[in-house]
Amino acid sequence: MDADDDFEDHDIPRTADEIARRSLALHCVIAASHGVERDELVDWLKEERLWESVSPIEQRFLLDDSPTASEINTATWRVEALGARLWSIGLIPDLGSLSEQCNTTPMVDAIPDLGGSTADFIESAELRASDSISEEYEKVYDAHWKARDAVRRKVPIPDDVDLGIVQERHYGFNWLTGYCGQEWDEITTDT
Repeated sequence: MDADDDFEDHDIPRTADEIARRSLALHCVIAASHGVERDELVDWLKEERLWESVSPIEQRFLLDDSPTASEINTATWRVEALGARLWSIGLIPDLGSLSEQCNTTPMVDAIPDLGGSTADFIESAELRASDSISEEYEKVYDAHWKARDAVRRKVPIPDDVDLGIVQERHYGFNWLTGYCGQEWDEITTDT
């Protein structure tokens, strides 16, 4: 995807390598939120030279023996952002409905096993066509706008949209597209 394809000059889309590395980091954060041993996750990330791909907030979360319920909740919801990443590099066929949480089975199947090598996963990552990514991004953005507009107007959110799902997918796509040059911990989901 070229930097000038459908994005502002300061929006520099992420490379397939960056997306694959951050996907592995985010996978570990999500796994920790579901009770996987944090020390094992951190050790694996360090052994695979992926620790630098873990954001500062995620590093604190992984190193914290007793994260708050809010931190755990945020981490579990990131699975929707992970789905957007894995889809963008062709590792899952689709993102599914904007009103139902993603199917995690193909996502887990796409990620190397904890303790295994990540080299093939990273090296084989290949971006989908930029027009496919832009089309999916627009679908998520439009749905997020509709949901926020409904909340603002105090009317029901459309049945085909879940605000939490579109919020997280929007977050994932904004990072993926390099929205406003923001790093993972600073991503905004403007509509």
